[in-house]
Amino acid sequence: MSKLYCRVVEPLALLRRASDFYDRRLISVKQDQWELPSVCDGWSVRDVADHVLGGNRFALGMLAGLDANAAYAAALADGFDEEPVTAYRGSAQAQLEAFSAAGALDVVVQHPDGDIGARQFLGFRLGDLLLHGWDLARSTGGDDTLDDELVEPVWEAYHRIITATNDRGAFGHGPSGTVSSDSPLAVRLLDLTGRRAQGDA
Repeated sequence: MSKLYCRVVEPLALLRRASDFYDRRLISVKQDQWELPSVCDGWSVRDVADHVLGGNRFALGMLAGLDANAAYAAALADGFDEEPVTAYRGSAQAQLEAFSAAGALDVVVQHPDGDIGARQFLGFRLGDLLLHGWDLARSTGGDDTLDDELVEPVWEAYHRIITATNDRGAFGHGPSGTVSSDSPLAVRLLDLTGRRAQGDA
């Protein structure tokens, strides 16, 4: 059985891994770094953390059958005043439980990009955790090494829809056009999503 097949059939293990990857980058942020500018244009380090927290909450609404607007409103309802690590961990556990519910991976969710299967949506959540973990680390001088076990499924989730998402500015500057197809997949993923391995997002 190939490693790729194992990763495809064990999406919840990937979600746990991505949640832990992000957690390690989040807890490395020092108290005096939250208001620093991040590598995401116009966002502080705290803004990146709030975005991921909101994304976890958004997933709960999506999996509960809400449309995108209602899920977005629900994600904002509790505010973002809680201590970042505590808030994230609660949301990450809730997200994992929602994806783990019986039949959850077989539903169709009303995503902003259109109706998609929950397995594809989970791939987007993996990407959010992996890439914003990189953003936090790059912004604060932490460990910005990507997890190779997560890079491949995130690449698979993103590269097929990258043109549509870039049309609405989801990935900032988008691909640079300077990264070759034989570069390491982690470098290609960073570039695909507007991040530069040797520079800012």
